[in-house]
Amino acid sequence: MREAILTAPVQTVLIQLTRPMVVGILAVFFFNLVDTWFISLLGTDSLAAVGFALPVTMLVMNLAIGLGIAAAALVAHAVGADDASAARQASSTALLLALLLGLLLALLGMWLHPWLFRWLGAAPALLADIWDYMRWWWLASILMMLMMVQNSTLRASGNTRLPARMMMVAAVLNAVLDPLLIFGLGPLDGMGIGGAAVASGLCWLLVIGVILMRQWRQGLLGLAGLSWRSVVALWGRLLRLGIPAMVTNMLVPLAGVMLLTWVAPMGEQAVAGFGVGMRLEPFAIVVILALTSTLPTFVAQNRAAGHWSRIWQALALSFRFLLLWQGLICLLLWLGGGWLAQLFSDDAEVQAYIVDFVRWLPLGYAGMGVVLCVNAALNSLQKTQVSMLVNAVRLFALYVPAAWLGMQLGQHWGWSYQGLLLGAAVGNAIAGCWVWWLVQRIQAGGQVGLAGRRLRLE
Repeated sequence: MREAILTAPVQTVLIQLTRPMVVGILAVFFFNLVDTWFISLLGTDSLAAVGFALPVTMLVMNLAIGLGIAAAALVAHAVGADDASAARQASSTALLLALLLGLLLALLGMWLHPWLFRWLGAAPALLADIWDYMRWWWLASILMMLMMVQNSTLRASGNTRLPARMMMVAAVLNAVLDPLLIFGLGPLDGMGIGGAAVASGLCWLLVIGVILMRQWRQGLLGLAGLSWRSVVALWGRLLRLGIPAMVTNMLVPLAGVMLLTWVAPMGEQAVAGFGVGMRLEPFAIVVILALTSTLPTFVAQNRAAGHWSRIWQALALSFRFLLLWQGLICLLLWLGGGWLAQLFSDDAEVQAYIVDFVRWLPLGYAGMGVVLCVNAALNSLQKTQVSMLVNAVRLFALYVPAAWLGMQLGQHWGWSYQGLLLGAAVGNAIAGCWVWWLVQRIQAGGQVGLAGRRLRLE
């Protein structure tokens, strides 16, 4: 695959890399959607509990993605430079670091649990339901951290097919385990909302086991030739790249938490509808997520080979495609929003909140996609601090302020919730236009001013 990434037509390579990832990411979010649907059968309180849990689980997931970004940058660069030993060492040390961070986060999360969800605005009556879910999810999150980093390093080597296939298998298994563990069957007692978290953990364990065996057979795992000092040095490199990438990815759920705290006073129905919308969102941006998973491999390997023109061409193709694709997605969501809402709640008020979410927020997804593609390219070029800055501007100078302004303006017409969503969409659209302009300036002149610094990629 390395030869194709460096020499084959750019559009063809992007399609070959991205197509399996679309399937794999759809499987991941089908996985989450199945959880939401079965939990919705327990009632609005359980659905609201998962709505409060979602920003926290997304925060941990994005930490894992950040570490995976750092590992993928090192692995893809090594593969592009045809250095198999460096690729193996980077992949192996990243998995060890993921295990340690996963254990630390799980312990910290369980310790801070009561304070955290009270701060998020959860009603006291919901805290027990939230704990029933999160006590199992924190343990499963260790496996999730390992799996996310493992998949990132495998994709960085050019193999996008196996992670996608395994996530499809995990999604099917999750659909079987969820009703068994949530509701029980025969002598097996149901665990309620906690059963969904246990089912997730078992599926992640399966993915880890299969991919570990494949990586071992392909020589992508092993610490041969590495001293403890070398392992620590590699961890240092991973953290120097990974911490800004983690912060970048943590900013997204942090912005989601801010929006959730504004939605919470609108009532449990609003929180439940918002939570379902957040779980539907990944389906609407699946192509964006697939591109941001595969662009780093393409960009890092071509950078190592000095093929900059191919990188610019890949970004331009991605931007134009996303503009058209996300426009089609908006149309489909406008037409099918009511049907989607009925799948997840019998409560007419919750349904209305879900419909509003899928109608208004997706209007800004194309702009968000442009920003995320550039973030992916910057991360693979090991410019994670610049990526962090770009995403911070998108979220906290545009997305969140625009959402707050939209909510305030909407209050005059009884449209606080809708105004918040529409404002957030406008913020994303403006961010996309700004980043597209930045890329054109950098390509034309080689550098551009950003936050008082001269940004130069080549």
